[in-house]
Amino acid sequence: MFAIFGLLLVSPVWAQVNVTLKMDTNQIFIGEQVHLKLRVSAGSNDVVIMPEFPDSVLVEGVEVLGHYRESNASLDGGRRQTIVESYRITSFDSALYYIPPLEVQVGDSIYKSKGGMALKVVSPDVDTTKIDKFFGPKENAEVYYDWSDLERPFMLWLMGVLLLMAAAYMAVQIKNNRRILPKLKLHFDGPPHKWAMRQIARLQASRPEEAADAHRYYADLTDIVRSYISRRYGFKATAMTSAQIVERLSGANDPKLLAELKEMFEAADLVKYAGLNTVIDENDRNLLIAIEYVNATKETESEQRKHIKPKEEPKVRRSRRQRMLLIGTNIAVALAGIALFTWAAVIMYNMYF
Repeated sequence: MFAIFGLLLVSPVWAQVNVTLKMDTNQIFIGEQVHLKLRVSAGSNDVVIMPEFPDSVLVEGVEVLGHYRESNASLDGGRRQTIVESYRITSFDSALYYIPPLEVQVGDSIYKSKGGMALKVVSPDVDTTKIDKFFGPKENAEVYYDWSDLERPFMLWLMGVLLLMAAAYMAVQIKNNRRILPKLKLHFDGPPHKWAMRQIARLQASRPEEAADAHRYYADLTDIVRSYISRRYGFKATAMTSAQIVERLSGANDPKLLAELKEMFEAADLVKYAGLNTVIDENDRNLLIAIEYVNATKETESEQRKHIKPKEEPKVRRSRRQRMLLIGTNIAVALAGIALFTWAAVIMYNMYF
């Protein structure tokens, strides 16, 4: 009995419908927009139909630009619902407008919001004393660019072109199994015989006066001759013994000249390793042997010109891992070049179009 009485007492509360109307502000300038919010509270099973404005006219002078469902919430454990519909309105005539209560259909009944609202639309103040400060529309002006505007896209374009050229060069070198960076053989001393004669001239200025000096003198003399032979004939004479050098040169030098060279090497070995003392005449004779050998075996002009011609870089052998790494690097360089080139093109396009 009490449960039935309580249910009858609470049911009207569940069925109660509340409709309220609220506006963000009641005063706007001409053309400004304001939101008119219609809030409806009804039972969860009630069908709520919000008002529509087909002609986009709320009242005469006030336009409805659009509306949307701002929120839809459940209350009292799902027994009630609250719906908020927001209407965006504006006006282009300054006046005080009365907005009447809005009607909402809930089920088969019509409910109105409590009370109407007022909207005041005002015009902005204009200082008519400075009418000369207002100018009419202007024609489109041509825009001129100087180097400071073009410097950035030009540098990006240049960097992109250089990277693309580098990528193309790398691709060719990888395909042909060549070195990416070729070895540079720089000879600052000129032809081998000129270098040897300069070194001998410096050595000639110092004469050995003691045994220790003679040892240093012959060591320097043989080092000069060995280095000259290495440069002149292209084999590692500096890492060979005197006998090995003479044997290696047996087919390239005159026998008499080679015999004198052997004699100089033997005298130098005796001084360096056996501690033999020498006299000034012997030192001068061995120095002259070195000078005569250099002058007799120096390159001809045609041979010197051959050194100027670039030699073909030998092929290199790369592992699969090295090759894949180079290909990946090449692709990255190419993509970076394309990105910079495209970036420069976009900047130029935005400047002129």
